[in-house]
Amino acid sequence: MRHKSLTFKKFFEQAQRDVWQEIERRIKDEDMLYALEGGKMLRPAMLLLSFRVCTGGNDERYKKAVESAMGVELAHSASLIHDDIMDGDVNRRGKPALYVKSGIGNAILTGHRMINIAFRISLDHGIQNAYIFLDTWNHTLIGQIKDVDFSAHIDKIFNGGYSPEILLREYFKIIDMKTASLFAAACRAGAIEAQASEETVLLLRDYGREIGLAYQLADDLVDIAQGKIEEGIIMPLIKAYGNNLNDDAIQLLINRGTTIENELRRRGMDLTKIYEEEIRRHVKKAQKIASSPLIPNSIYKPLLREAPSYITNKMAEKVGVMI
Repeated sequence: MRHKSLTFKKFFEQAQRDVWQEIERRIKDEDMLYALEGGKMLRPAMLLLSFRVCTGGNDERYKKAVESAMGVELAHSASLIHDDIMDGDVNRRGKPALYVKSGIGNAILTGHRMINIAFRISLDHGIQNAYIFLDTWNHTLIGQIKDVDFSAHIDKIFNGGYSPEILLREYFKIIDMKTASLFAAACRAGAIEAQASEETVLLLRDYGREIGLAYQLADDLVDIAQGKIEEGIIMPLIKAYGNNLNDDAIQLLINRGTTIENELRRRGMDLTKIYEEEIRRHVKKAQKIASSPLIPNSIYKPLLREAPSYITNKMAEKVGVMI
């Protein structure tokens, strides 16, 4: 890559190649490779970018950073294997989900084996990395449990006397734990691989978290636009009904008598704009962090400002939204 023309897109494509080469070198299991193929590798790319901005491009420890990035992708892909089984989704990354191809039992065990490899990589990279892996994986699991419970009982939750503020807070807690935590951990791990100061490590952790929140909001926008009823409807419902949110409104949606998009339109609101506003807020927060003087100037620092919108658009563009 020519440094003077370096963009996040070029960096991202190179990061994808580097991580995939490491995967092919170390992973021989056909089902693991099947589950990994087609992944965007957003989180590994953010780990490698965090590493680069902390070293100014020093290649001395880059190989270790790529190993760590592969571990992040293994853990993320394992979580998707298990998500597909729980949600009954039959397709993943443009092909049949692993459990459809190889059976539920085999898919569950393959996912566990991938997590095991990822944890071993983190342990090989030091006890600090291992603790980050365990804490993040625990947060991701708790977030997923909350997500399943919230989605399965969404009508009961709305009838439980919860205020809109509490519901919205719970929604953001779920997306923080199940998605943003892994983006935060990836950026944090990249800084640790670069032997950055603790202050810089925590700064990049917060940066990754904002990207993760923006990305999950974009993911929820896509789901809602496609008519899915899950926790992502919380924000637009509260915008539409406020304190008047009640069982009748929920039942309209659950019974497919209308969609949240149509209901918002009837009230003079736009689903896309509601989400776009919130997504932009988190993208801007990430970009502000990227400008911190704690992060040394290099050819990679400007990419930190490019990355939030680029990553979010990977999801949001599915419904014609560009941040």
